[in-house]
Amino acid sequence: MAEQSTATSHGLTTDGFSGDYSPSAFPEEDAESELASFTYYLLLFFFLFMLTIFICGLVGNAIVIWFLCFIVKKNPITTYILNLAVADSCVLVTLAFSISARFWDVGGISSGLGFELFTSTHAISLYLLTAISSEKCLSVVFPIWYRCHRLEHLSEIVCALIWAMSILVFGIYNFFILTESADFDIVICVVHMISSVFCTLVVVICTVILFIKVCCSLHRRQRGKFYTALLLALLFFLIFGVPLSVIITVQCLLADINIITALFGVVSAVINSSVNPFIYFLIGRKKMHRSREPLKVVLERVFSDKADCREDQSLPATTDSMMMTP
Repeated sequence: MAEQSTATSHGLTTDGFSGDYSPSAFPEEDAESELASFTYYLLLFFFLFMLTIFICGLVGNAIVIWFLCFIVKKNPITTYILNLAVADSCVLVTLAFSISARFWDVGGISSGLGFELFTSTHAISLYLLTAISSEKCLSVVFPIWYRCHRLEHLSEIVCALIWAMSILVFGIYNFFILTESADFDIVICVVHMISSVFCTLVVVICTVILFIKVCCSLHRRQRGKFYTALLLALLFFLIFGVPLSVIITVQCLLADINIITALFGVVSAVINSSVNPFIYFLIGRKKMHRSREPLKVVLERVFSDKADCREDQSLPATTDSMMMTP
């Protein structure tokens, strides 16, 4: 009886027949078990949430690629958006390869190589957004000069150079990794830091200029829906795309990164690579149009450059009329 009263005074209960302690006798272990269970379900919910975003982004980018390749009429805007959709799809696919390579044999591709492909395709998305925002910024700030001096196939040339240079740098980098050249590894890190910082600054400046010219100007003209979609895409990139570039830059400087921070950068990159198709669909549809429109009509409404052409054509005419006025 004395032992039983002592056990009871310590918050423990015993079975009257066997003398064994019941599970409620260990509140600390129960709390740890509940915490572990909560963490498990939280991670499961997070995984399912990210898997949903991943699948939706991959399907959305595939739809954009299909329509821009075979259905929608080609123009300089669609060339950039097509390459951006391909780059975003590559970001998602290479991330899936990198994660899968940690658990299974995926065609001999290592997890490290898959992650390098992931960061390279993410950099291509950054370069393409920089090119798109720079060109559209010039078309808004200097419309006459832009119309007179723009090369006919500028978008195709820029996209081809971005892909060629990125693939070349990736190939050279992996070649020197195989030869274990530490000096070239430092050079690549420096090049990555400079390009990331430079491109991010250009995107920020162009985003501010486009927002002021398109949304806040007192003398603004009616422009196409593409400018709204572009501003939203740039805003989402600054929120979700830049963190991975910053984390990679910090890793190049410190050679070590927290796993939580790295996971945050990867998740942000997945969201950034998945959101653009939904921006196009939401901006392209008519708000008061209740019936379902074909995707071809929605995408053509977003990527049509008729508004820009009308504006560019009106500006030279206005200039000529001003010069002819006595």
